[in-house]
Amino acid sequence: MKKITLLLLVVLVTSVTYSQNKTTRKMLAEIEGQWELDDNGNVSYTRIIEVPEIKSKDEIYNRSLNYFVYNYGSGKSVIQTQDKDLGRIVGKGLYKDVHVGVSLITTYVDCWHIVRVDVKEGRARIILTLTEYDKKIVSGNTSDSHSSLKVEESFPINPKAYQRTVMGKAFYKSHLSAIATLDALEKAIKEGNTSKELEKDKW
Repeated sequence: MKKITLLLLVVLVTSVTYSQNKTTRKMLAEIEGQWELDDNGNVSYTRIIEVPEIKSKDEIYNRSLNYFVYNYGSGKSVIQTQDKDLGRIVGKGLYKDVHVGVSLITTYVDCWHIVRVDVKEGRARIILTLTEYDKKIVSGNTSDSHSSLKVEESFPINPKAYQRTVMGKAFYKSHLSAIATLDALEKAIKEGNTSKELEKDKW
């Protein structure tokens, strides 16, 4: 009886660790080709924003900086570089609980990312990179387990990595969070961080 129980447990753990369910495959297929690996093997996104109606490099810089102040100025998210002369802002942020996987154990996954904005007259370039996952595993009778894993080392970037369902879903949701950040930053550069009406020049 003990041998059968042990065998079932091994099969279950192996299945949870190395399997990838149909939902995860569908999610990853949905975003295929929407991200790329940079020269360091990191998952990166690049977006060029044309704003010919805003001639001033300083205005584009200030709108970008205001976005970081609103979104990266507290908690674990921080502004790391502010160089007005160079026209560059870099922030490091955390997508908290980007995925929570529940089975025999509960796995909480956060995703660290870096956002860089370079500005010129009439345009801006955003580079967003997903860098690292923080994982917390909670099981009933034991203390919580914490670990960090580079995005490039986890599934699906590394097809041989374990926890394919959990990490596949974490990657999918991190991707959606990255796209939402790019969209919000583009909107801030084009329209300001509150609204066109509130940020109009005449007041």
